[in-house]
Amino acid sequence: MIVIRGRGATYGEAWYDEEPPGKPGVDIILYLQRHAPIATSRHTPVLSLATDLSLEDGEIMDKFSKDCRYEIRRAETRDGLETEFLREPEGRLDEFREFYDTFAGQKSVVPSDHRWLVAACESDQLALSSASRNGEVLVWHAYVISANTARLQYSGSCFRNRPSDYRALVGRANRWLHWRDMQRLKELGMLHYDWGGLFADESALERAGINRFKREFGGRQECRYDCTVAATIRGRIWLALRDAWQRGKSVGNLREFVSRQQLPS
Repeated sequence: MIVIRGRGATYGEAWYDEEPPGKPGVDIILYLQRHAPIATSRHTPVLSLATDLSLEDGEIMDKFSKDCRYEIRRAETRDGLETEFLREPEGRLDEFREFYDTFAGQKSVVPSDHRWLVAACESDQLALSSASRNGEVLVWHAYVISANTARLQYSGSCFRNRPSDYRALVGRANRWLHWRDMQRLKELGMLHYDWGGLFADESALERAGINRFKREFGGRQECRYDCTVAATIRGRIWLALRDAWQRGKSVGNLREFVSRQQLPS
């Protein structure tokens, strides 16, 4: 379980169908991406897209769109890219954060959450990967690992105000890195690659574009549930205060309160 010490309460994150320890030592438990809601919890349905990593590599890639396969092959054979996959990434967190937060500033989205990244490292549930060319990092990905599932938490690429050929290179590098990550995660025993959510409302062009990018990889759409359960009296009080603070506001998901929402590139 990932433990985050917030301003007023301590949160524990239990991903997928993971069960927290008998005495979790937290005030509030976030059961994230569960297959079914916890009946007594505050719960929210969330959409996501999942790629089945139990298939052979060829079977997985056959589900990609034709253009996606072409971009990956070109990146593999002609772009001179290198990849790095970090299963113990603690020493590279600052490098990742600097890159991602620059991306977030360009896109006007919430920057990375340092407390969460450190907590995920401490629980051995964080993996980072990057794609680079000639020593220049083009793309970073961050994953939360739970049992046999890896979920994309952050994806950042900095190419705004750059020439069109550079932007095209970064787009290919991003697709290629997703593919290489899938292969590496398979080697680690992962069976599911979760794309980190889908927007139910595609009326905004950027959200529709993000969904379209993810669907290029042919995953299966799923509905899961994020559930919140107070584990202590302090947790119940804090949730009541949070609800009062949020009343009348538009809340994207449960984790917005702890400032960790992100948009993949």
